[in-house]
Order: sequence, then structure tokens, then C-alpha cells
Amino acid sequence: MSSRISRRKFIKDIAQKGTAIAIGAKAISDFSWAETVHTDHSIIETSSLKEAMFYKKHEGVMIQCLLEPRGCIVNNWERGYCGSRENRDGKYYSIVYSRPSAVYTEAIETDHFFHIRPGEQFFGLGTAGCNLGCKFCETWHLSQVRPEETEIQNLSPDDAIRQAKNKSVKMINFTYNDPVICYEYVLETAKIAKENGFLTLCHTAGYINEEPLKTLLKYIDAVNIDLKAFREEYYTKFCGVNLETVLNTLKTIKREKVFLEVTNLIVTGNNDTKDEITDMVNWIADNLGNDVPLHFSRFFPNYQLTELSATPEETLEMAYEIAKSKGLKYVYIDNVPGHKYESTYCPKCGTKLINRNGTDVTILDIDKNGVCKKCGCKLSGIWGD
Repeated sequence: MSSRISRRKFIKDIAQKGTAIAIGAKAISDFSWAETVHTDHSIIETSSLKEAMFYKKHEGVMIQCLLEPRGCIVNNWERGYCGSRENRDGKYYSIVYSRPSAVYTEAIETDHFFHIRPGEQFFGLGTAGCNLGCKFCETWHLSQVRPEETEIQNLSPDDAIRQAKNKSVKMINFTYNDPVICYEYVLETAKIAKENGFLTLCHTAGYINEEPLKTLLKYIDAVNIDLKAFREEYYTKFCGVNLETVLNTLKTIKREKVFLEVTNLIVTGNNDTKDEITDMVNWIADNLGNDVPLHFSRFFPNYQLTELSATPEETLEMAYEIAKSKGLKYVYIDNVPGHKYESTYCPKCGTKLINRNGTDVTILDIDKNGVCKKCGCKLSGIWGD
């Protein structure tokens, strides 16, 4: 079984059983500053919460969230759609700041980053809650619950960086749920991480307004965007958001010169037609360039779509061939461990440069600067030290 799949199962298990801090697939308890708590957030003292960024006040105590396009209008002592931000007497507060529900150290390949220091590990952080409602969500036991429905960690940004240093990793990754909903925690942790020489990564669905996005990107080195599909009706039906915002996010990341990888989860019978994949690939080539790594990821029955079958390998290979025929240099098939298109090949001479089998990674003919040893072609990405 793929280690990626078992990792997702582990996230499900920790969300159900309450073990929320782990290294690989092993729970740990040797960090005295990471106190596990299970709290009714409605009784948390306001003084211990972090005031949210990007909101405005309306009449009385009503507020409106400006972090993402949904623009939730929230009454006193109520929360927005994400369930992680609460109006208290006309001020909006993050109730997940310094309270992650998942903390991991694992291989960079598990999170669909193939051009960021292959074979190395990242320190990952995620909280409960999400601003999407994807019916196929792999981590729904974490992302589709409110913070009080799972155990959390008291882990400040400073403590998170200290813990990452103890694990001798060089990358901080905000992932597992969507980092947008724990924006203030991500932003502050990323700032401290940069001050301490870490690479900062973010895996998100990209449903965020432009101003907070550009603010965050100042402290982020690389982003992987889940481009769920390329049809507006799919986004509405399966995710509860719109496609246009995600496309704008992708273009903003490109303009801000932050390294970008894109992941498309192909859901059997729903976003897997040749026409849709061709339209998506053409858009990527025209708007993001042909050197953006594109991952076609295999769907497995999950959450509210358990009646569907797993994505056939033939469908993934069809998508791969379309992308390559349109000139994209770096195209991958994910969640099929050992598939030949999981590996990295030189776009100029075709030499296999990195061999992958799940998280088993072997560096072959590429140097620490991302240069093919056979022909001297420089691959896009963040390589070496």
C-alpha cells in the first residue's frame, strides 16, 4: 500500500482517536511545550485568542470576513463557514491560532512536491476546519470538523520552529487542512521560519482573496495548489466554491514569482473527460507556463463519494499524455507507487533523473542545483541547500 494512502489513514485515525502530534506514523509526547488539550472553544477566554486579520465591522456587532470570497457575515458569538473564526462582541478571532490538530515530520513527496528538495523531510502543521466542503476529501476527519470536535495542541509559532529544529528538517509545510483558515498562525509561523532559514511551503485549494494571498506570499517559498477540476459546475457541486477564484490565485502566485506546483485529483466519472483535461492543460500552459509541475493524482473512494471506484490508471495515463502533448515539461502520476510517470525525467534529453516509488526516492542523474548531469538542462524547482 502507498505510504501516502497510509498517511491519510493515519490522519483519519488521529482525528478520531485524539492523537494529534506525530512523527511519521508514530505518536510522540516528548515536547513539554506541546500540551494536548480537548477544549470547548466557546469557553476559551477572549484574551487567549488571536484577533483575525481581514474583516470589517457592520452595524452593531455584526462583522464580515474578508479573507476569502465567501465573505461570511457573522453575528455575535457565531462563526463563519470554516468554523475556525468567531465573532466576539464585534471582533473576529481565530480559535485555531497556536492550536494545530496535526503536526508531522514526513517526506516531501507525500504532499505532491516533487521539485522541492527531493527525498528530504518537512515539518507539517495543520488545524481543524476548512473553507471548502469537498465531497471527496481525503482528510475529512480533520478538515470537515470544528476544533472542539478533535484534540488540539498548544503550539505557538516559536514552539513550532523550535520543534522543527529539533527534528533537523529544513522545510515548514502548512498542509493537511487548508492553511487559509488558520491564516494568522500560518503567517506568523512563516515569518519566524524565514528568519531561521527554513523553506516555507503551503498546500492549499487557493480559495482566498488577493490581498491576504499577496501578504502571505511574501513569506512563502513554494505553493502546491489543488486544482480540483476545470468546470465551474464541478466546483459548485463538489466543493462549494467557485473555480474563478482558484484560477486568479494561480495567476497571482505566478506573478509574485513564488514556485508553484499544481495537483489535479481525477475523480472517476466526474472530472476525467479528455475535453476538460485538455482545457485545463491549455490554460496552465497559457497562464502559468510549461515549466510548472502538474500532478494527476489517483482518487480512492472516500468521505461522501464511497460509491465511486478508484481512478483507472488508464485515465491517469490519458491525462499525462494530453499534458505532455501540449508541451508541459514536468507531468506526474501520483498515488500509484512505482508508476514510471511518478519519476522525474529531463525535459531536454529524456534521462531519468529521480526515481520514485511512493516515498522511496533515489537521486540519479541530477546534481544538487537541479541540473541534469547528462545534458546540463536546469530544471525548475528549489534544489540543494
